[in-house]
Amino acid sequence: MEEYGNLVEAIVVIGNDSKLLKAERSPYMMKDRPILAYQDDTVPNRFWGRGIAEKGYNMQKAIDAQLRSHLDSLALTTVPMMGMDATRLPRGSKFEVRPGKSVLTNGNPAEILMPFKFGATDGSNIQTAQAFEGMLLQATGTLDTATMQTVPAGGELSVTLSGILKRNKRTLVNFQDQFLIPFIEKSAWRFMQFDPEHFPVKDWKFVPSSTLGMLAREVEQMQYINLMKTLGPDSPVLPVLLRGVVETSSLGNRQQLLQMLDQMNQPNPQEEQMKAQIMQLQMQKAQVDIAKTASEVEMNKAEATKDLAEASIKPDEIRAKILTAISTNLPNEDDKIQAEFDRRAKIAELMLKEADMDQNREIVELQMQKNMKNLTK
Repeated sequence: MEEYGNLVEAIVVIGNDSKLLKAERSPYMMKDRPILAYQDDTVPNRFWGRGIAEKGYNMQKAIDAQLRSHLDSLALTTVPMMGMDATRLPRGSKFEVRPGKSVLTNGNPAEILMPFKFGATDGSNIQTAQAFEGMLLQATGTLDTATMQTVPAGGELSVTLSGILKRNKRTLVNFQDQFLIPFIEKSAWRFMQFDPEHFPVKDWKFVPSSTLGMLAREVEQMQYINLMKTLGPDSPVLPVLLRGVVETSSLGNRQQLLQMLDQMNQPNPQEEQMKAQIMQLQMQKAQVDIAKTASEVEMNKAEATKDLAEASIKPDEIRAKILTAISTNLPNEDDKIQAEFDRRAKIAELMLKEADMDQNREIVELQMQKNMKNLTK
């Protein structure tokens, strides 16, 4: 850097390889060279790089040579060849082979004329030319119908186009980095320097943006369609995917379709109000059902409590009735009174035991009914 520290960017004009006509500092604002050299394919130590025509030049010559050798071989193997005994042909005759031609010979024609084949055409020439063509397509990044036919049945086109899209993307990035962005920057610097009224001086940063190519557009549409196949008609994502398909299409009425999709996706105030009212009515109905169910539960609880209370009081009533029956209508004699009272006491004791068993059974049944009601609710 110290050796080149005093050097400046300059414009030098030389005539006749020896005469200096002009030498001045660069008059441009950014002190840059107003020259762009685009390399389609970057090659080290080569200023112009390598273009598509150069990539396919050698391979195309190989294809031409292979096909030419095949055609030359056909010229030798398809034309009829004849071996003849010249001493036994008529003097001054010109031998030709054509339909209906009579051939004169001095002797047996089978001994004088003999057809023979001059070699055979090798069928591998066409196969070799096809292999060279595949190399040419791979080198130049192009596609033909033969490559498209290799897609398996039911396969996706994106698998076949993935390599081509990758090469196209690399070429596009190379083009915008080496030509498009530098060209826009240099043009902006020139306009800002020589026309500052319309182009004020600012530090601009340019970001190029391009539309999708035909192949990339088709691949993106297939991805949208495959996603739509996995969703139902009521999915909220479906309108978004449908809009993406329409946006990436080349339909003439695309804008009209997009506007219709936007109108379909916009909420209708009347429908939203009706939905809110229906939801409110459903909530009110649910609250009424809950209140009704709660009142029925409370009523069942009260009835169960009443039944339990009545069942608990019933044995006392029975005991009172039994005691009243024991102490009334007794005989007049003392001996008979005691005997009748003991007999009635034993009967009353048995009746009380039976009443207790009935009471316990009723309580158990009431409890089971209560549990069943709770389970059903």
